[in-house]
Amino acid sequence: MATQREEDIKMMLAAQVHIGTRNADSKMADYIWRRRNDGIHIINVGQTWEKLMLAARVIVAVENPEDSFVLSGCGPVTPDPRADVAQLVASSLTAEQAAFVLLCPDTNVAALRWVLLAFVPEGVSVRDRMLYSSSRDSLKKQLGLNYFSGEFHATELSEVTWESFLEARKKQAADAPLSESERLLKEAAMLERDTNVKSSAMGVVPFEITQNVRDKLRLLQDNKFDWIAMKLSEDNESVEVVKSLESVELIDVPDTLDRRSPSFVAYRYRGPVASGATSALIFMYVCPEDSPVRLKMVYSTCKATVLSVANEELSIKFDYTIEINNPSSAAEDIRSVLAPPKTEDELKPREFARPAAPGGRGRGRGRGRGPPGAH
Repeated sequence: MATQREEDIKMMLAAQVHIGTRNADSKMADYIWRRRNDGIHIINVGQTWEKLMLAARVIVAVENPEDSFVLSGCGPVTPDPRADVAQLVASSLTAEQAAFVLLCPDTNVAALRWVLLAFVPEGVSVRDRMLYSSSRDSLKKQLGLNYFSGEFHATELSEVTWESFLEARKKQAADAPLSESERLLKEAAMLERDTNVKSSAMGVVPFEITQNVRDKLRLLQDNKFDWIAMKLSEDNESVEVVKSLESVELIDVPDTLDRRSPSFVAYRYRGPVASGATSALIFMYVCPEDSPVRLKMVYSTCKATVLSVANEELSIKFDYTIEINNPSSAAEDIRSVLAPPKTEDELKPREFARPAAPGGRGRGRGRGRGPPGAH
């Protein structure tokens, strides 16, 4: 059973968080795993996850300093461990409330060791999902890391069984401590498998695509609108339309975008394209650099869900998908995608052949025209 870290990394891979750009800031050197042949930098999602969790702890502490661990229930040990777990599920867990569970698989030893379960149902709020994800390590450290013999993550009540606790303990015992290089190689293997986990990780984002979004995207498809801007509503946990325009010129895109917070935009560009077409359908993930880390993480994950609904449910095929980090340069970013830079072969100077002589014939060796009338 996957740990919370593995589940989070799967979602990051599904959202293509690891796909960087050709330009790399020196401050990002520690987070770059490798550089592809096309110049795109691949981000180390393992180190990125650790940084995000650190930031999430700070965010949670600032938003609600009173958040703390509270004991909500406990149960006695019986000779039947399966019955104990069944009683735990029936009395202490619900499909609407997240919780941490500590269970001791073996009580017949002097030094008790516990298995930690992070139970986070799909229906809980995004804030609770982040809170439980970021505070798991804090709980273990406060109680003592040496007291834990395993841990796992579950989203369904049916996943909480006696066998799942034993499997978590068995897995931790089998996993020898990894060196830094071994850990990087393991995460590199996960990166290579990103296409395999993309479809399975699509459905974990709890945000719902509202009917209004579906209706407006259909109107975009029917050429009734050229601009549909969408945002996440944390109150309703849904994606909603915030702006729809019949026409937007490319030069006006920077002024039309929200420069303060992330958004998704479906935009029909009308004009010449390098492929010869006269228009292009573009999906923009707009994420200003100074946006809160929490919003960046949620929007990045939800992007795959929005695209999935557009592609699979509404049959909308976007010609280009662009990430905009600086709304002021959005028009230039779009132009660079519509008309990509020429390749090295295209930039090489052409070798011109020597022009032919007048009359369409060149001079042959030893041949020429005599004076008029000569035979």
